[in-house]
Amino acid sequence: MGNWPISGNRLRRMYTGGRADATARRLARFWAVVFSLGLAPRRWVAMEVAGRRSGRPRRFPLGMASWHHHWYLVSMLGEDCNWVQNVRAAHGLVTLRHGRARQCRLEEVPVAGRAPVLRQYLRQVPGARPHFPVSRHAPVADFAAIASRYPVFLVAAHPSRRHWWRWILAVSVAIVLIIAGAAAAVIKLGPSAAALALPEGRVSAPAGPLRGTWQVTSGSLAGFRVREEVIGLSNYIGGQTSAVTGVVIFAGNTVTSARFLVDLTTVKVGGKIQRQFATSLSTRDHPLATFALSRPVTLSPAFSAGRTVTARALGQLTMNGIAHPVTVVLTARRDGAGLQAAGSIPVSFARWAIKQPAGFGVVGSLASDGDAEFLLFLRRQ
Repeated sequence: MGNWPISGNRLRRMYTGGRADATARRLARFWAVVFSLGLAPRRWVAMEVAGRRSGRPRRFPLGMASWHHHWYLVSMLGEDCNWVQNVRAAHGLVTLRHGRARQCRLEEVPVAGRAPVLRQYLRQVPGARPHFPVSRHAPVADFAAIASRYPVFLVAAHPSRRHWWRWILAVSVAIVLIIAGAAAAVIKLGPSAAALALPEGRVSAPAGPLRGTWQVTSGSLAGFRVREEVIGLSNYIGGQTSAVTGVVIFAGNTVTSARFLVDLTTVKVGGKIQRQFATSLSTRDHPLATFALSRPVTLSPAFSAGRTVTARALGQLTMNGIAHPVTVVLTARRDGAGLQAAGSIPVSFARWAIKQPAGFGVVGSLASDGDAEFLLFLRRQ
């Protein structure tokens, strides 16, 4: 691709009048094959363009200049170069070959913008230097003076190719929007898991003494709720089980002792046992969650009178084989001969080594914490 073994004077004579002689044509055919196969550096290509008279493909070996992250083709033989006239007749539509064929559109650069590209071209394409009246080391101003004599073309994407990529982009965006919209619809329209709370409706007046041992009975529930979010819309997913046992001991209005057990292997999410829940909490190795009261809790006198009261209780929650102190916020009331209590415990997954549940990938996620909840119905033994 350099001048050796052909001198600059010989190169100029090979293209007298802007036309290639027999030797130049033989070399052009050779280099066109080499460049087409990709056996030279990337800047060397074989350009195919329809002949302006015959319409048949014509092939030219050319060197490209790289300037500001774009490729350029330059006519070292000026305006009368055969390939330049063919490119203009073909409205810039060409095929560049370098190991593979790539359809392109050559966009002619205005004279005012050619000078820096021409200088870069001479620096990167040695074989063109004998055909220019300035040195590759000359200032840009010298190239501006001759820019009108040497056509420069920007190598751009073929129009149909650009249209293809726009279509792919549009389809990709549409698919993402459909997926995100569907996920958002599930979050927005699907039922959100409600927090466990005391049942609504009338309750009966308290019956019987409060002091003594109270046992968890049928109807009691324990479970969890976790916040999920998809493209700005939020909801709660949750699971519950009725496999709850335990006792509470009262001395007057004071709860002196309380202990509850929950069989985590029976927790259902959406009415089904979920493998992910079992994996996250390692229920195979630690099937039970337990809560034990740490210190007595004195309830308001209104509780004995049948009013609903709120209290805070300190205890120890054990899950996944790990125990931590917790604070329970609960509401409680008497209902005839029974007691009712509901509440929740904030649970950080990391604190109990709970594996983070899977979310919705790039469009949504599940929170890294949740609430352990309970609704207890108790009867005095």
